[in-house]
Amino acid sequence: MSDLLSQQMELLNQNDKMLNDLYHHYAASLNLSDTTLWVLYIAWIEGDGCTQKEICKSWSYTKQTINTALKNLEKRGYIRLVPMQENRKSKQIEFTKEGKAFAQKIVPPLLKAEKVSFGNLTEQERAALVSLSQKRAELLQAEMEKAIASIKGN
Repeated sequence: MSDLLSQQMELLNQNDKMLNDLYHHYAASLNLSDTTLWVLYIAWIEGDGCTQKEICKSWSYTKQTINTALKNLEKRGYIRLVPMQENRKSKQIEFTKEGKAFAQKIVPPLLKAEKVSFGNLTEQERAALVSLSQKRAELLQAEMEKAIASIKGN
């Protein structure tokens, strides 16, 4: 592997870590776990009615991780888990009045920070960043699956 490739990978990984740390700091400064922040964020942007299953599928979370955050928010009186008509096992997430007020203080300022910072890129930079990030994730997933298989001797 070339030195340039190694340096670029290191910078990308450092940048990914820095982004994770930014969101962690935001959550921690509000006395929230990272997952709780993301559940509030997702429920806010999706609106009432999104489900645990949808969050897990779209955001690559395990069911247990999201369930813990949802139970915590439910215990605090911020959300209700409402069984769906067609499948009683599946529950929709709905904000309570208190939960909506709580999320209103937390999520819109974060969305604004994201939008302003992302908006400072040109349209072409934004399109390239999204496209290349998706491509990188897909390629890395495929290579990691190969690495796991070779480690396990498959």
